[in-house]
Amino acid sequence: MSIRDVIRKDFTAARRSRALWAVATLLGLLTAFIAFGISGYRTGPEETVIRLFRTMGGVFGLLLPIVALVASYMAIAGERESGGVKFLLGLPNSRRDVFLAKLASRLGIVTAGLVFVFATATAMAVARNGALPVGVVAGMFAVSLLYTSVFVAIAVALSATVAERSRAIAAAVGSYFVLVLLYVIPGVNVALLARFVHQTLLGFEPNFDLYNVVLFTSPLIAYRKAMNLVVPSGLEREVLQRPAESYTLPGYLGDEMSLLVFAVWLAVPLAVGYWRFEGADL
Repeated sequence: MSIRDVIRKDFTAARRSRALWAVATLLGLLTAFIAFGISGYRTGPEETVIRLFRTMGGVFGLLLPIVALVASYMAIAGERESGGVKFLLGLPNSRRDVFLAKLASRLGIVTAGLVFVFATATAMAVARNGALPVGVVAGMFAVSLLYTSVFVAIAVALSATVAERSRAIAAAVGSYFVLVLLYVIPGVNVALLARFVHQTLLGFEPNFDLYNVVLFTSPLIAYRKAMNLVVPSGLEREVLQRPAESYTLPGYLGDEMSLLVFAVWLAVPLAVGYWRFEGADL
């Protein structure tokens, strides 16, 4: 079985997942509802569509990781639990081939789903408003795909480190909690925790740049920052903390740095996951 056969087989098997179809259907219906329900108030058609996609971006920030994790958490762990990994590792495939094939197939699945969601939203927006800001829509799609790919990479890497379904599920749920929910839950998010440790426990003066750096470690925050790169000037949104109106974010907290955060979250988990898979006793 060649690496191309592994990709084709895995893509076919993954797309039959009922959980994946359920999550994708829910996201598609929610997208259609948002696209149909939002109408401009004292704004032109094009600006209304841009605001629509910004609103969807807020929803995608919470839901796209779920789609990616559901699609990918059993990519390698399922093969290890069933014993199928030994068949996949038959000549001419190496562990690297299997790892990359699984990653490619799961990226293909979530990309297809994201194309469907954006096509639905775009069709609804054009039908309702009669305008299509192509650059913004294409940019939002690219940023959303990059964000989703981060969680596919994380899920595949985690899947490569475990050999049971239960552990794969626990790893997926834990990663969502740590990388998404822990950054948005009021009263207990990581920025407030960093501020408490820095000021209350250690007794230092407030340092909002430090708290923002801690906040910027999340792919979710990077996604929200990256959306500012693709919308027209004046429609950007504040993502990080500003203690005063006159406060200016340093360069290392700029919107462009979100791409670096994405790159780190793509490279590091994959490197660690492959290293663990390469040395695992199968």
